[in-house]
Amino acid sequence: MKPYINILLVALTVVTAAGCSKEKGFRHNPAAPVVIEKFTPATGGAGTEVLIYGANFSTDTTGVSVTVNGVQAYVEGVVEDRILIVVPVKAGTGKIEVSINGNKAASPEEFVYTPSYVVTTLAGNGQAGYADGQGKDAVFNIGARCGLDIDEAGNLYVAEGENRRVRKIAPDGTVTTLAGNGNYGYKEGKGAEAEFFLPLDVVADGAGNVYVSDPAAWTIRKITPDGTTTLINWFEAWGIGMDKRNGMLYYTNAKSPGSVFQVKPDGSAEEIITGLEYPSDVAVDSEGNLFVVENGASVIRQFKHTTWEPGITIGQRGQTGLVNGAADAARFDLPWGIAIDNGNNLYIAGNGTWDGASTNTNHCVRFVSAADWMVSTYTGGAAAGYADGTGSAALFNAPTGVTVGPDGTVYIVDRKNNCIRKVIAE
Repeated sequence: MKPYINILLVALTVVTAAGCSKEKGFRHNPAAPVVIEKFTPATGGAGTEVLIYGANFSTDTTGVSVTVNGVQAYVEGVVEDRILIVVPVKAGTGKIEVSINGNKAASPEEFVYTPSYVVTTLAGNGQAGYADGQGKDAVFNIGARCGLDIDEAGNLYVAEGENRRVRKIAPDGTVTTLAGNGNYGYKEGKGAEAEFFLPLDVVADGAGNVYVSDPAAWTIRKITPDGTTTLINWFEAWGIGMDKRNGMLYYTNAKSPGSVFQVKPDGSAEEIITGLEYPSDVAVDSEGNLFVVENGASVIRQFKHTTWEPGITIGQRGQTGLVNGAADAARFDLPWGIAIDNGNNLYIAGNGTWDGASTNTNHCVRFVSAADWMVSTYTGGAAAGYADGTGSAALFNAPTGVTVGPDGTVYIVDRKNNCIRKVIAE
């Protein structure tokens, strides 16, 4: 509790005691209206203490009821013209309403609710190595700027560069190896028969097949649900994305100048967007528009479906930092991976430096609202570390890959912590 609020409650005790001894003091007038003048702070999440200023309140808290957006709040105390409340979980944005023995008033402004995001570790334990298992019994060695994706059944697929494998994580956190044996090479086969040079990014289709880019082998390969790999074609593919409406693949080549390519059903590829600065990843929204991460320019670019004409640019080209706000005012710091949810909102994995440098300012996942292109920090912050928790209390070390499940749960490749993190919104 904040110091001034402690002082307020102490004052409340003194005033109430004095009033009782003199049979005087502040009293609520049931014939007069309750008035809410203002409240502070104007925004916050569950557990935020809000001080409401007004008139004709009652120090008898048994008759005082307060709601935030219609959700019951906890009343900590009342001092004449002030009521102290605690914002409830999942309140949402809306008016604050005070009711005193049925005499009601609503605030002139809405309280802006910021939901909390709880970060846990789904799989991995921070140690580099290789072991299948459940949760923290599993061991990863991610190494490179790797990505992940999720299928319709909630299974995750992780490209694991240093271990040269593609791992599968079931919804309960059980990790198995889908394909690869750790050997450095190129070989098709089933499960451990297959070999990779550098599996970097993955995308899953609606039939449970997984496509994996291997830029060191210049390939995109398909892995069937039983772990059998086959070659799609020889491409220098880094980040890959898929239009889930029709299964169309897209990939970036992370060059400068760099390009985005569309993979045709016959396995050939067409260069559709050029002149980019180290494009690292691509994602497709529900209308077929492409969103491309220009790692070298620290911006996110939109390209319109079919015509591939440029749309919105998110971030300030060539300017780095952790700055939230409008699309043209926000700053990223060499971002890498991108995902899009069912509402076409964007999620950007922050640290795309080649070595996952701790000096990068974006050890976090950023969120871009499809409604207005406003940029915010979804989870994590500027400092590298490892900690589960809520909001900015959660720490990451070079997040590079991000995906969103059908239920809105977000999953992150935490590169230098060698684990997969899970983020659940309230």
